[in-house]
Amino acid sequence: MPVSGVILSCRPGKETQVAELARLVPGVEVHGALPDGQVIAVIEAASIQAEVDIASQLEQLDAVISVQVAYHNFEDVTQEGGADGTDEA
Repeated sequence: MPVSGVILSCRPGKETQVAELARLVPGVEVHGALPDGQVIAVIEAASIQAEVDIASQLEQLDAVISVQVAYHNFEDVTQEGGADGTDEA
């Protein structure tokens, strides 16, 4: 399972609103909102594609400027097809 720490950059003064909206997205855990227009969150998903889809949902939230990956790791991923770095069977 891919796990990523992300920073949502948003319009100044909108960090609390963005944090509340991000908490509603399945697979997202919000860890804090900074007064400089940033929200710190973790994305957990079943696959890389699901993780990308969640990040795309976050980018579409009102007042979000961008979503940057600060940390990425694979937890409990089993690869059946080889060692090519994908999590597809």
